[in-house]
Amino acid sequence: MLLRMEDFAPRLRSQWIGRPFGDVRFWGFAVVRPNDQSFVTVSVQTEADRLDLTLLHASQQGLPQVLSIWSPRGLRIEQDQGLVVEQAARVSWGDCDAWSEDGMCYRLRTPRGEGSFPMHMAPALRLGC
Repeated sequence: MLLRMEDFAPRLRSQWIGRPFGDVRFWGFAVVRPNDQSFVTVSVQTEADRLDLTLLHASQQGLPQVLSIWSPRGLRIEQDQGLVVEQAARVSWGDCDAWSEDGMCYRLRTPRGEGSFPMHMAPALRLGC
């Protein structure tokens, strides 16, 4: 089921808070090595066209971090895929930042470097179970 921006936060609060996931991808790029670590969402906020998910390591160790999604469209929560945001202008979490350049490519900045990559029809964000 695809959701509009105004429906994102209530739906995420009711269905995604506390649900563990171990795969974080920006346009297909693994921000965290798949299933190397596990996280849970502890809060959901919206500010204008930005959706903020506060994430905490599933071990309850460390400090919470905010994953921000600008202009999210096409949010789905699926049993086998987890949380998917089909399109976004920008996605940012900690020291990883990615943004759409032209609808065909995205630019990614991480501590390991920066580059431009084709989108290959991958969703802007996927938090997989």
